[in-house]
Amino acid sequence: MKKKLAALLASGMILFSGISFAADLTDEGYVEAEGFGEAGQPDGPGRRSAVMDAYRYLAEQVDDLHISSSTTVRQSRTVNDEINSNIESIIHGAKVISVSKEKDGSFRALVRLSAYGSPESLVAAVLPKNKETVDFPKPKYTNTESSASSGVRYTGVIIDCRGLGLETAVSPAIMTSGGEKIYDYANLDYQNVLDHGMVAYSHKMDSGVERAGIQPLVVKAVSVHASCDPVISQEDADKILVSNQAGGFLKQCSVVFVR
Repeated sequence: MKKKLAALLASGMILFSGISFAADLTDEGYVEAEGFGEAGQPDGPGRRSAVMDAYRYLAEQVDDLHISSSTTVRQSRTVNDEINSNIESIIHGAKVISVSKEKDGSFRALVRLSAYGSPESLVAAVLPKNKETVDFPKPKYTNTESSASSGVRYTGVIIDCRGLGLETAVSPAIMTSGGEKIYDYANLDYQNVLDHGMVAYSHKMDSGVERAGIQPLVVKAVSVHASCDPVISQEDADKILVSNQAGGFLKQCSVVFVR
């Protein structure tokens, strides 16, 4: 199966379905792609062609994803042979979720790749292991409202980025309006990122409880840097950093971006 898939991908014999999707992570932390097989084929060949089409489109989806605000998977693959090999491997290992025959006689397949949670995920494929981590920056002003001053112990942070056109990334950052990164891959343990991902994405403000805990700190982004990194005010940055000193939620990747 893998050899056949690789040969078909290389030869360009698999055709796109013609349906356009944005290269994005789902709220559940997956990259998904659908493929289609033409009507009129016997069930076996029709289903196989749909699966091959889905794998081909998944490869395109993955290539267009951001690793960080400064690079995409496609860009990294052209300069890093190890990443290129890793991506080919995880694409081959992507799961076929469903294959169905439609009412018009065509075939539809859905394939899925995890962004994190296993050694066969995007995180494992594109992020180097952190040998050492960098401390989170210190808040500039500590007399801001925080878990320490309000008596609340925050369990995570939710950044409201709705309406700002935020795109997903494997390794995004949270930045201040002054350009400082207060949350970045360099601050995190590789195993935590592999297990949980740096952030969870959501389209709803009330769906981050599992990731950000029962008492999340909610702040509003003022803009987005380079399509992937939420930018927040210095006041909110200090609030997050002071609260994190008490709760340690940033190290646990208890971060949600709502978009």
